[in-house]
Amino acid sequence: MVTFIDSDGNASTEPFAEGWIDENGEYLGRPVDVAQLRDGSLIVSDDLAGALYRIWYEGS
Repeated sequence: MVTFIDSDGNASTEPFAEGWIDENGEYLGRPVDVAQLRDGSLIVSDDLAGALYRIWYEGS
């Protein structure tokens, strides 16, 4: 989740990384740890799938 705070101090949240649970509630992965790289991207380890995922932001 990511939280945004507007100029009036109101907070709203929305998911920015998802997809580890399918529409039937079955687990496709199990994220267990997060590390931040020097470029600001995140590495998420998944011990169910045996994978690492890199999450980054591309501005418009």
